[in-house]
This record gives sequence, C-alpha cells and structure tokens, in this order.
Amino acid sequence: MARVLLLGGLDPSGGAGISVDATVVTLLGGEPLPVAIATTIQGLRGFVDSAPIDPDIVSQQVATVLADAKVRAVKVGYLGSPAAVALVGELLAPLQGKAKIVLDPVLSATTGGMTSTDDLIAAYREVLVPLADVVTPNTPELQSLAAGDARQLLELGVDAVLHKAGHQEGPQAIDELWTRELANDEPPYLFARERFDCGPVRGTGCALASAIATHLADKQSPVDACRRAGDWLGARLSRVMPRPSGLPRHLPLN
Repeated sequence: MARVLLLGGLDPSGGAGISVDATVVTLLGGEPLPVAIATTIQGLRGFVDSAPIDPDIVSQQVATVLADAKVRAVKVGYLGSPAAVALVGELLAPLQGKAKIVLDPVLSATTGGMTSTDDLIAAYREVLVPLADVVTPNTPELQSLAAGDARQLLELGVDAVLHKAGHQEGPQAIDELWTRELANDEPPYLFARERFDCGPVRGTGCALASAIATHLADKQSPVDACRRAGDWLGARLSRVMPRPSGLPRHLPLN
C-alpha cells in the first residue's frame, strides 16, 4: 500500500482539506498520512479565517511519519501564508526526486471569503512550484500564478501543469495537461468530460489532487494519473444534485 503524505488545512466542516484528502487516498487504495499545516474556520457559507499550526509540531510530525517507512507521493493543499509555504518547502526539499509531489495551489475557496496576497503567490512560484511534479491550478489560480499561461509554470521547473476547467463554461469541462515533454508548438493533452448542472461543490480540487498523488504513488505516468483522477472525480460529480438554496454541497465520497 503506497504511503501518501498530505499537507494542508484542517476544515471543521469536513468538506475540504486533509480530511477529504485522507478519504480519497484510502478509497483509491493508498495509505494517507495527514499533517495539518493550518486550521481553518469555514463551512458551506464561506471561508472565515485560518491559523497556522506550530511549525515545530509540523516538522516533528513529518519527520516521524517519514521515519516509519518510505513515502511515495505528497499532496500539498491549503497553506495560507508565505511562512507556511517556506516551511513546506524546507520539509519537501529532501523528498524531491524520491517522492512524487502534487501541488494544489489553493488561492481561493468555492464558498468565497478567502483572499491571497502577492507575497503568497510569489512564495508559491519561488518555493513550491519548482519542487512539484504536478501543479493543479484552476483558471483563477493559473491567472494569479502565471498570467493564465501554464507554460510559465513549466519554465519554473515543474514537470506538469493540469489546468482545471471547473471555472469555465460550456457543455463539456475540458482539462488541459501541459508537460515538459511537449514541444513549444504542441498542444496540451485534453481530457474532455460532461459538465454537470450540480451547482457549487466543495472539495473537488482537494479530491482531484489527492487522487492524482495516489495514482502517481502507484507508479502511473502523469498523463494516466491525471486522466484517471479526473474520470473518478467526474463520476462522483454526476451524483450531485444542486441545493434549492444555492448553498454548495460536499463532494460525495461514499
């Protein structure tokens, strides 16, 4: 069973963050190792605030699980501050090339209320993007990180960028996977799936990145890992019915 280290935020509503990450890894046959970098105040009505976990505690937790056995993949989610990005960068630097690193650059929340500073965006670009094997921005995040151009992130050192299509419109959601192996004039890999009229759903970005990390831990290629993770997520979104109130739903994981 592949061990997957999960670094991110603790969501008290259970709809996102490392609790969702751990569930997804388990469902896909991996062994989750969840470590909270921050704790948050959020729910169906929005993101309110967050607070960092003591860096010494985080470092000791990560060192302890790494000492137990090999970690094959890492998923990084919500961090919340440049200081947290720097801490995670220090923790992951020794794992580069030894474990697959998937970065979900959380800069906003489905329910709203989350803001990101220029310093946080710069920290992602300078510290974590170069360490990652796969980065999974949605359209607003890609705009913030690279003026909407995935190839700019490839130039920073990441091997693959999955531009998620959830914020776009149309009958199909078409994710784009840009990889370093593509020539400058080659188009990205495209994963087209039906777009469901399910309203806002929390936890989709967390779940997708965790699924990709689990597939990479199982030694699948980035193309296969992203395709399979997206198909898995799409199957779950097909079961979601929008709330009459307009409030988001949690992604069904049972």
